Amino acid sequence: MSIPLNSNSQLKTLYLNSQLATKTNNTYNFEFATPILCPLNMQTIISVSEFNVPNVFPLFNSSNNVISTSESGFVFTLTIPDTIRNPIDFAAYWNGNKPSGYTATLVYNKQTFKFTFFSTFPMSIMTETTCGRIIGLEYINNEVVLSIGSTINPTWHLELPSTINFRPTDQIFIKSEELTLNNVNSFGTITNTLARVPVNAQPGSIIFYRPVELNRFIIPKKTIQTLKIGLVDALQKPLDIGSQSFQLLLKVEFMYPLDDEVPYDKGSIPYFMKNDLRLPDEEEEVEEQPFGV
Repeated sequence: MSIPLNSNSQLKTLYLNSQLATKTNNTYNFEFATPILCPLNMQTIISVSEFNVPNVFPLFNSSNNVISTSESGFVFTLTIPDTIRNPIDFAAYWNGNKPSGYTATLVYNKQTFKFTFFSTFPMSIMTETTCGRIIGLEYINNEVVLSIGSTINPTWHLELPSTINFRPTDQIFIKSEELTLNNVNSFGTITNTLARVPVNAQPGSIIFYRPVELNRFIIPKKTIQTLKIGLVDALQKPLDIGSQSFQLLLKVEFMYPLDDEVPYDKGSIPYFMKNDLRLPDEEEEVEEQPFGV
């Protein structure tokens, strides 16, 4: 949003370090000893100037770490730890923890980037599986599409239909609970999102974000004493950085409210009919005077 800053008030800069915040359910609570006060005749403008965080987001968390399979009616459910970060380790962990009577083996194909279960008995994937988007299950209306095929008897195989997606997230959304920001996400819901940060670093490196043009938001608050900052992914799921920390630089500016000199109905059909289609005023006829009189 392009906002003219028409005030001589000095801007304020907030240097936020998550290590100095109180963490509650992946939400970071910042308490300011000196509150930020907005003059009564002005408005507060806030924007994200800089952000950096280590790219250490775990791939599996409590919302997507379950895989459940059935072999001849024998159901096996496994919880994947957050230390698993690649498909080879995923297959090794599943094969190393399956029950002794389970004949199925999970194999990762490096050419097709797909998982395949090989078994001596018919098998299927149960709907309790929550890691489907990661391992390559297809989804329709957020429901898992199960499929099973067989090769020459007695071997059965179940190849997952889609390629794997072992990336925690492609984007980071910085959200704040105190600020009312009418941004809309892909689900069509309004979210209090300050900025969307692209993940532009390899795992283990630092994600650095400094926008070329600031998105400035006018907020109705006259006093900022606390800020609650959260990081979520594109599916609006919380992101956990564990013991690591992020740094967030916020700019707080002030401006006088602008006078609204534009008619309230400009752009509407009545305004167009009333102003643009009116007849020009008739010119008064002036009698010509004889020359020299």
